[in-house]
Amino acid sequence: VRRIALLLLICLGMAVAELSTVCPGALRLRGGYEDEGGYGGGGGYGGGGYGRGGFRGRGRGGFRGRGRGRGRGPPPDGPIEELKLYVGGLNWEVRTEELKEIFSKYGECEAEVMLDKWSQRSRGFGFVTFKDAGAATAAKEAMDGTEIMGRMVAVNNARQRVELPEEGAPAEAAGGGDEAPME
Repeated sequence: VRRIALLLLICLGMAVAELSTVCPGALRLRGGYEDEGGYGGGGGYGGGGYGRGGFRGRGRGGFRGRGRGRGRGPPPDGPIEELKLYVGGLNWEVRTEELKEIFSKYGECEAEVMLDKWSQRSRGFGFVTFKDAGAATAAKEAMDGTEIMGRMVAVNNARQRVELPEEGAPAEAAGGGDEAPME
């Protein structure tokens, strides 16, 4: 009986191996491969599975990893603002008052650390707006690459926000459509 069972297992293994070379998709079980999204397979945090997940960051799409914006890549760059500086890489403990105090030695300014709308925790970046363009330039040159509360920060000129039209919105809503309508 054992020999027959062993022989059956060997035959089954050979049949499975043959089937997988002839039709590779035939042996996908529940959820697909690890790098596919969908409900079953896919990744943990980075995007994937609804029930089963793989390792962090594996996979694309799926129930959890689809959100975070409209998925069209980074927003387009708007015009540069001469008086407003973007300060990135801030320690989460830096508050608006502290940021203003740090940058006020270069000139009169207003500062704002951006907060998460639900948790009210710092998002790790902020903006500093100066009254004078010369002060903004001096602050940018002096502070870019320096350390604030143990973290090296990047200081650049801020860009104006450019709003993209919603998908499926008519051209007029997007600010386009200066041509006469078709009849």
